[in-house]
Amino acid sequence: MITSPQPAAPRRKRPSPRIAKIVRVSRLTPHMIRITFGGESLTGLVSKGPAEHVRIYLPNEQTGVLTLPVPGPDGLQFPEDLERPKSRAYTPRHWSPEINELDVDFVIHGEGPASAWAACAKVGDAAVISGQPSGAYLPEATADWYVILGDEAALPAIATLLEALPSTIEAFVYIEVFNEREEQELPSLATTHITWLHRGNEHDLPGLLLVDAMRNVDIPQGDGRVWVSAEASIMRKIRKQLLEERDLDRSDIRTQGYWKQGDLNHADNDMGDDT
Repeated sequence: MITSPQPAAPRRKRPSPRIAKIVRVSRLTPHMIRITFGGESLTGLVSKGPAEHVRIYLPNEQTGVLTLPVPGPDGLQFPEDLERPKSRAYTPRHWSPEINELDVDFVIHGEGPASAWAACAKVGDAAVISGQPSGAYLPEATADWYVILGDEAALPAIATLLEALPSTIEAFVYIEVFNEREEQELPSLATTHITWLHRGNEHDLPGLLLVDAMRNVDIPQGDGRVWVSAEASIMRKIRKQLLEERDLDRSDIRTQGYWKQGDLNHADNDMGDDT
């Protein structure tokens, strides 16, 4: 029997990038800056849940020029005759649709194009943001408990996750930062037990204290979940602990390597599935 070829599935249209303005720059801690983006172009931005991300497009590192998208047949798009600007994924910390303002928190760590850009950002500067957030993690409201671990890069995502947990859940949270001055208030309806781990040495790989913390955590009884985000190799060490030493089910854990030491272009979808 001769069969006709099936038509190819329609290509998914990527939401057009948005041109925004920086309306505020706030220093939260010595190593974390909050940049507030605003403008009518943010109309229609839809938050899908905690720990999601948007992409921030960056100026050219040599020229300092930010390539802006231009009108095309399907909305704004980057000019085809110019190199597409680099981008980095960041968690939206707050989204206020009634006033079209988006807060994004940046760790200032002295290296990397996004950190360098955020450290010099000024009110009035133009910024380009991806069309819609993606990658949200939806906590399971029926769970009894959550164990949450992360470093500075994961702190904004942890904050949004805690804000989304219902009062019926107990959360055990371990966050590694440089020192006590990097700690932040983390409101939540859930019953939270937050342990701040102070690295205290800028030369140590962030996350080693998280590995030790996970080794000593008493996993509660009942139906629970574990959420981990850290440097990619640290994430894999913790994931291995959870799977091999703690014998947790893969479906009950979420791990993600937000960044990787020595790699300025680490993939933001690294879940450690190869562990």
